[in-house]
Amino acid sequence: MAVARNCVLTVVLLAWGLAAAASPSLAVILEVDPVPECPPGQAFDSGAAQCVIDMRRLTDADRMANARRHIDEGRFEEARLLLDAVSQKNSARYFNYRGFVTRKLGDPEGALVYYRRALILDPYYAEAREYLGEAYLMLGRIEDAEAELIQIGRICGVQCEPYQELSEALAEARGR
Repeated sequence: MAVARNCVLTVVLLAWGLAAAASPSLAVILEVDPVPECPPGQAFDSGAAQCVIDMRRLTDADRMANARRHIDEGRFEEARLLLDAVSQKNSARYFNYRGFVTRKLGDPEGALVYYRRALILDPYYAEAREYLGEAYLMLGRIEDAEAELIQIGRICGVQCEPYQELSEALAEARGR
């Protein structure tokens, strides 16, 4: 019985790993390492294992992880500065974060450019589609947001978080 259970677990983990490799947006979820909270004006340097003021020494991975942390904390200007310093910018994750920060800093039109670039690199990036839909809603483009919701449903179904979040935002926008 234990052998059968271990075989099933191995197959499930193998399938999940293959799915992550086939879907860059799922792989992104797996590569994000949480970083400790740092005071304003500082970021976590994983090499030094401490918060630092001089962010020029951070790796791109540290810049991205810290930007994500700052985004989660609503520290959008600090996240923007970290994203500006990323040297390897050609990733769907980078453009998604950049679009999110740009939108949250009040420029939904500018955010569209970043989300579209993310989706060129990964058309199945449901989170980027959700945020693109939210930018469309900020611009009053409900039909475009609805089109993104349909795409998200095709990517991850109607129960996934990006679908649920954009669906709620659409319902709120329609209620205005």
